[in-house]
Amino acid sequence: MVSRNVLRWSLATLALICAQSATAEPINFTGFVENDFQASDKSNHIIQVNPDPFNRIVQMNEMTSAGIINGYALKDMRLNYDFASDTLSMGLNTYSIAGSAIGNGGPDMAALLSSRGGVDPPNLGGKKSITIGFAGQNLSDSSKPGEMLIVAGVPANKNQAGPGLDGFTVSKYTGSNGNSIQNSYGANLSNHQGELAFSPSADHPGFEFTIKNFSQIAPNVLDPSKGFWLKAYLGSPDDVVIGEEGTGYLRVPAFEPFSVPEPTTWLAWTLVAGAGAVAQFRRRRQG
Repeated sequence: MVSRNVLRWSLATLALICAQSATAEPINFTGFVENDFQASDKSNHIIQVNPDPFNRIVQMNEMTSAGIINGYALKDMRLNYDFASDTLSMGLNTYSIAGSAIGNGGPDMAALLSSRGGVDPPNLGGKKSITIGFAGQNLSDSSKPGEMLIVAGVPANKNQAGPGLDGFTVSKYTGSNGNSIQNSYGANLSNHQGELAFSPSADHPGFEFTIKNFSQIAPNVLDPSKGFWLKAYLGSPDDVVIGEEGTGYLRVPAFEPFSVPEPTTWLAWTLVAGAGAVAQFRRRRQG
């Protein structure tokens, strides 16, 4: 007969293994950023942007009265870095469909926008842009951003579009730090080109993407283990009466590697725990 203590030890160890394995799994993109990058998972970094979209970004009064928020208003940005694959995953947590001037509004809102001279091209067409600029460490002053190095997203100028979905690209930054990031896409960085998970829609409203070989972009400068800086832009001049979301530099804290013990190590721990429990049980039987 197996001791209850043995069972308890084994079940507890197995539960720990499962918990550790789950935490180590890569991001499973669904288009719902808050679900995919959960705040309870400490390996995810959340950068707050706009807590009050109705008062901090311009839109048609009819949208506000109906409780509709445009798709440029950005609640927060969420990031996860996987040390094993050197992949940065990022989700822009918009209040409605990312990149849609009328957000979740229907044909009536589209008609109103058109009557005021604005257009809302499908997907991320026209001059729409969702762009994240990445700056590295300032080696002389850690409280300030360093040089901006790359941009990732969909450029406003579609001549600069990349090979990804909706023209998504990871590219060299070509402007100065004062220039608009949505117009500063240079050569595509093919070694770092990740993927845009979905073209934003009602079924997949967020803007989620990856960047490959992230630590190799600018070693020791754009370093996930030391932290880095971001700028964000979401908007378009085509919609005329809808505002844009733009941020200054925002600090991303350092990521810490998460290590999962090898299966053989877990097995050894389980056997040791089980053997100890069995020995204790036998001593009690013999006493």
